[in-house]
Amino acid sequence: MEVGCVVENVGTVATIGNVITTGMPLIQRVVTVSGNDIQNPKNLYVRIGTSFKDVIEQCGGYKEELGKLISGGPMMGFAQFTDEVPVIKGTSGILAFNKKEAELPESSNCIMCGRCVDACPVHLMPYKISRYSIQKNFDAADEYHAADCIECGGCSYICPAKRPLKETISIAKKEILARRRKVK
Repeated sequence: MEVGCVVENVGTVATIGNVITTGMPLIQRVVTVSGNDIQNPKNLYVRIGTSFKDVIEQCGGYKEELGKLISGGPMMGFAQFTDEVPVIKGTSGILAFNKKEAELPESSNCIMCGRCVDACPVHLMPYKISRYSIQKNFDAADEYHAADCIECGGCSYICPAKRPLKETISIAKKEILARRRKVK
């Protein structure tokens, strides 16, 4: 917006066009239901407000005991604590993982390989921001532009030490943004 340009995805533009031409608001969207714990993974048109549980039942239900449920994709999605949450306009996918897949790998010390830096599309230094976040040194994390993180998860995915970089950077980002709101 600062440079006078709006970037939208194709689905949003199509929805706006549909609202303008028909007057019908967004009432449904395509949702990808996937993951190794789903009986029959599918892409479905789902009405806004439908529970995840009902959507998953349309795909045959769970194969075994649920380990983790994610709204969105594997990199930027958000874990859900129940399948009784509704599909909202931003729900692009539902991922269900079994217990084994949901286990977090054991992390080790950072080996300073720089892979997270190379993977970062915003050109941040995730290993440094994460370290400062763990130390609760949010001023230092701010100096390394933690608030600019887009939380794509690429750094955590690529890390050979399996460090939870995205999660710790997200904590720093939230703290920095909360402090900035207090100052205003």
